[in-house]
Amino acid sequence: MDNLSSADLDASSKTPLFIGIAAVIIAVVGVWLGWLGFSKASELEARIAEISGAADSISNLESTVSDNSEMLRKTAGKISSIESNLSTVSGAIEKDVSDVKRNMRNLAMQAGTALKKVEALEERGIAAAPVRSSEPVASTLTSKGDSSAPSSPPSSSTTHTIASGDTYGKLSTKYKVSVNDLLDANPGVDPRRLRIGQKILIPDAE
Repeated sequence: MDNLSSADLDASSKTPLFIGIAAVIIAVVGVWLGWLGFSKASELEARIAEISGAADSISNLESTVSDNSEMLRKTAGKISSIESNLSTVSGAIEKDVSDVKRNMRNLAMQAGTALKKVEALEERGIAAAPVRSSEPVASTLTSKGDSSAPSSPPSSSTTHTIASGDTYGKLSTKYKVSVNDLLDANPGVDPRRLRIGQKILIPDAE
């Protein structure tokens, strides 16, 4: 031990110091690395949470889209049903309109036929005017069917000259007398063979 130099003594005394410094440095580096790792881990956890939130949002969006798609399908089905109902109603309305038009044509044809029959009856001098209740039936039958009936004109009458298209029916309407009155006033005149210029007696309306 006597042979140890002061340099050897200094080197051996400095070794624990270096070890302590190295340990401190290593500890500081470890703490720094630990903090850095913790910070990175926290950032990673935050990103993982964001990703998880985004995934939940995407899942909710997919659910919403699915619900909307189902709603759209149901709406499309209802619209299709409404279109079908409208088509059915439209067809029924068109059929009803067609039936109404056909019935109106039939009524018009029947009215035309009836008008032609009335005109034909008027041409023959036959009208629907009833015998007035004040006239005795016997006197009416006598004046029309018995040749011995008096041919003298009524006490009050008007003379009418037959023009083109005149019939007893039209004259009855014009002078407001019945066809029977015209027949009674003109027993010798055939109402079916009226001649233009022929004069007949028109009794005064009562």
